[in-house]
Amino acid sequence: MLKNLSPLLSGALLSALDAMTDGETLTLVGSGYPEDRITSPVVHLGDDVTTEAAAEAILSVFPLDQDDASPIVFLDLADEPYDVPDVAFAVNGIASDAELRRVSMTRLELEPFLELACDSAVTVRVGSDAPPCAFLLRRGVL
Repeated sequence: MLKNLSPLLSGALLSALDAMTDGETLTLVGSGYPEDRITSPVVHLGDDVTTEAAAEAILSVFPLDQDDASPIVFLDLADEPYDVPDVAFAVNGIASDAELRRVSMTRLELEPFLELACDSAVTVRVGSDAPPCAFLLRRGVL
């Protein structure tokens, strides 16, 4: 085990993150995501891992794109168009803390989100029982 590294960052996940190039995206999905639409390699972090815990671990080593006005895209499958779920606020706060800057997020509907997710370098699957939500994280330069 490496010092000060989240135990959620398995060898498979670290390898996938290391292989990503600048501008590529990672898809973080929890419950309710249409699994038949996942086209990238999947790293499953476990059924007891929350989206927030996964985001915190990933964003501790994964730089977000600073040239993109909104390096995080999120999909809300709860059908509440004017209500952003707590998990989205949490991930936004985690990203802003990790980047030491305010990070903007864009919300997309299902089909446009799935089109972007098809180009992801890796999909990270968690077993969160939070409201169904998914995120695209665009990698930047270290």
